[in-house]
Amino acid sequence: MLEGIAPILFTPFDEYGDIDADSLRSIVRFEVDGGVHAIGINGFASEAYKMTDDERRQTVDIVASELAGALPLIIGIAPNSTEAAIRQARQFASYQPAALMTLPPPTMDNGAGALVEFYIELGNAADVPIILQQAPHIPQYRHTELPAEALAEIADRSPKVLYYKLEGPGSAAKMRELKPLLPDDRKMFGGGGGITVLEELRNGAAGLIPGVGFNEIFLAAWDKWKSGDTEAAEAIIMKGAPLTKAVSGRGHEYSLHMRKHLMKRRGSIRSAYVRRPTVQFSQCDLPDFFAIVDELDLRVAIHN
Repeated sequence: MLEGIAPILFTPFDEYGDIDADSLRSIVRFEVDGGVHAIGINGFASEAYKMTDDERRQTVDIVASELAGALPLIIGIAPNSTEAAIRQARQFASYQPAALMTLPPPTMDNGAGALVEFYIELGNAADVPIILQQAPHIPQYRHTELPAEALAEIADRSPKVLYYKLEGPGSAAKMRELKPLLPDDRKMFGGGGGITVLEELRNGAAGLIPGVGFNEIFLAAWDKWKSGDTEAAEAIIMKGAPLTKAVSGRGHEYSLHMRKHLMKRRGSIRSAYVRRPTVQFSQCDLPDFFAIVDELDLRVAIHN
């Protein structure tokens, strides 16, 4: 079973907006060397929503090849129908992923019952475990948030839906509500860059699915949390909170720019290109951001 810290990789692009395979391999190695528990690709953090089907397959090829089975692989999918979801699940099964992190079809609002049936049918047809992803902080998915009772119904009716990634405003409260309704073999994960990770852990999260760059903060806190030293875990998270807020406190697209500039400064990627459309980003924000980074004892810090 998955647990712990499982970052979703961003997709490095070159200065023309094309996938930079070498830089993506570098990001894989950076996170593996940092001791994370699993690796994910093709989530929001990967800008998968800005890529073609062929490009999403390409990024999975690159990451799976570089991982070579060293860690569990999570593959994100965002199908627009049950039929498409089942086809994608069968296509990606050849990579032997630990789970498919699956967003619900967002185009039409067909009600909660239709989304419940979507996950049940997908889970019963798939050959690999499913992470049910709830992302109401993303405008396109705001209407797809399911109540705790509906999430629990999916667990009862589909044994392949083993995980829940709950993020956005109210994620910790949703976990507190959902935890007693789930079988013991189902696990919940937080996201959102780790801004509310403490509340999520207190409410039963089995880990965090964050972005790239400074996961040693979350790994150190996770180790303390698992050992029962919750005060030490909280102190670690609070010490890193200014960095977490600087990256993830101004919205998803802004966080992409910050993470890519951070890893470019380190030399892990060649370009900080973010595909368009994206938010307006000012290089003037970087000196203050880098100062926060460099005050912490992190692998991405630069100490003069």
